[in-house]
Amino acid sequence: MKEIPISDIIIPEKRARATFTDEQFEELKASIRTHGFTIPILVRKLDNGKYELIDGEHRIMAARELGYTKVPAVVTEGDEKKVTLLNVLANTARGTQNPMDVAEALKRAYDAGATIEELAAATGHTESWVKLYLALNDLPEEYQEALRQGKLKVGHIQEAMRLMEPTEIDAALQTTLHLGWTVKQLKYYVDQRLEDLRRIREEKGPDYVPEPPSVEEAREIVQYGDCMFCHRKIPRKDLMMPVMCPDCRALLEYIIDQLGEPRQAMQTIYNALNLYFDFLRQQERNKLQAVAQQQQENVQEANTPEQQKESQEESVELTAEDLKMLKKLISILKGGGS
Repeated sequence: MKEIPISDIIIPEKRARATFTDEQFEELKASIRTHGFTIPILVRKLDNGKYELIDGEHRIMAARELGYTKVPAVVTEGDEKKVTLLNVLANTARGTQNPMDVAEALKRAYDAGATIEELAAATGHTESWVKLYLALNDLPEEYQEALRQGKLKVGHIQEAMRLMEPTEIDAALQTTLHLGWTVKQLKYYVDQRLEDLRRIREEKGPDYVPEPPSVEEAREIVQYGDCMFCHRKIPRKDLMMPVMCPDCRALLEYIIDQLGEPRQAMQTIYNALNLYFDFLRQQERNKLQAVAQQQQENVQEANTPEQQKESQEESVELTAEDLKMLKKLISILKGGGS
């Protein structure tokens, strides 16, 4: 890739062109103004020292309006057939919603001698994108047809290929077609499956090849997740990621460990707190009654020095009712009762 003067670029009259609206052209200019040329144009070197444009006419027009005198370009060497293929490919890649059309056009140009770099420049994508689309041509016909019909997206293929093993990839794509998974759902499945495979091979050795999950097993993997505190299987829609400090997390884990599963623990704590507050209210009533009784006794009887000493001592005695409530509270905290 190198920078070449815009004045040295010749735009052929007969060539395939992508249709740009005024809005799209303004968006292109804004992108170049902000980010510069992230994708080079594609040209062919002519005998007179000039360059024939294969792809990038709108980028050149935008650059010229923005005051550029030079633009980055990939210079390709090739015959008329290869150049024509690259030009058609560039516009096919922009105008189709069918990924297999793009994959097949890429393969024709690649087989005609175009390099990965040239294909990336022609389509306005990265080299890794080109390699991925070229790989689509090697998929079984069933999956190619699913891509044509829109039942699979290229993102599905990308995610499934992370599993590496052909049997795992095939099982993941079959399950996706059967259950109608989105790319996001398949990504979650692949993440979980990779972790499962890592654990299995740690236990049984790196050469062990387990059977892929069935459709129903895969459905459960995606539908349910593990609670990080109580470790139950919970529908993923009901799971949430709390933001908490280590102290609060330790407290929560301790409560679950002591009082059992969360709903039972919540009911136990609720009952215990209600009983505790009832106990405090009863204590307060007992104190008020004791004060009133003492005041009445003071009015009725003359205080002796010993009686005065006794009246000055502060003591809180538990009534039979207090003791009954305390026993019930202790029972709840120890046994998780209601």
